[in-house]
Amino acid sequence: MNKRIVFIKYSILVINIFIYIYLVFIGINRFIYHISYYKCVLFLLLISLFVYTSSLLLKKEKDYKINIVIYIILYLLLLISITFYIGRVNIEFYNWWYSGQYIPFVTISNQFKYGSIYSILKNIIGNSVMLIPLSFLLMIKNTKYKNIIKQSLITIPVIICIEVLQSFTHTGSFDIDDIILNYLGTLIFTFLITRFKFIDKIRSLFFTDYHFNSKLKYVIFYSSLVLLIIFDITFFLGLIH
Repeated sequence: MNKRIVFIKYSILVINIFIYIYLVFIGINRFIYHISYYKCVLFLLLISLFVYTSSLLLKKEKDYKINIVIYIILYLLLLISITFYIGRVNIEFYNWWYSGQYIPFVTISNQFKYGSIYSILKNIIGNSVMLIPLSFLLMIKNTKYKNIIKQSLITIPVIICIEVLQSFTHTGSFDIDDIILNYLGTLIFTFLITRFKFIDKIRSLFFTDYHFNSKLKYVIFYSSLVLLIIFDITFFLGLIH
C-alpha cells in the first residue's frame, strides 16, 4: 500500500513541476495563460498540500524530512519565477555590468517620501517578506537553523545571487536596499518565531500524522489530489484568471 502511495506522490509531483515549468518558464505560455504571482503561489501551495497529505499515510521520519526538501525546491522555483520571469522582460545575459544603487537606504527613503501605498507594499514589504519562507523552511528542516548565523550562511548568498543575476540578465537592477530588506525580514522573523518558541510548535506539525484513522487519511490525501488535478485542468482551459 505504501509503495502505491509513494508512486502516486512522486508521479504527480514530477508531472506538476513540469506543468509549472511549462507554464512559467516557456516565454509564450506566460502570456497565453496570464501567469501572475498569485497563480504561481496558489499552484505551488496546492502541490505542497498534496505532498504534505501523503506523509499522513506514509508517516515515516525519512518521508517527513524529504517533504521539507521538496517544499524548499518548490519555494526556490517560485522565487526564480517572481524575480526573473513573471512581469519581466526576457532574460538576456550581458557581458557588461548594469548600473545599480549602492548607497544604503536611498531607495527605502525615496519610497516612503514619494512612493504610493502600492509601491511601498510591493517594494518595501514585498522585499522584507520575500525570503521569509526560506528562513522558515530551513528551521523546519533542521533546528540548527534557529541560529541566525548558521541560517545566514544560506540566506545571504541567495539574496546576493538574486541581485547580481537580476543585474546581469537585465530582469532588474542591483539595489543594496533590496539586500538589506531581504535579510532584515528574515532576521526579524527568525528572532520572533524562535524568541516565543513558535517554531518548535509549528515544526511538530510537519512531523506528525495527527493520529487520524486510516480512512480519514485516505480521504484527505485523495481530496488534495483531486483539488490539484482540477486546478491543472482549469488552468490549461483558461478558466482561472
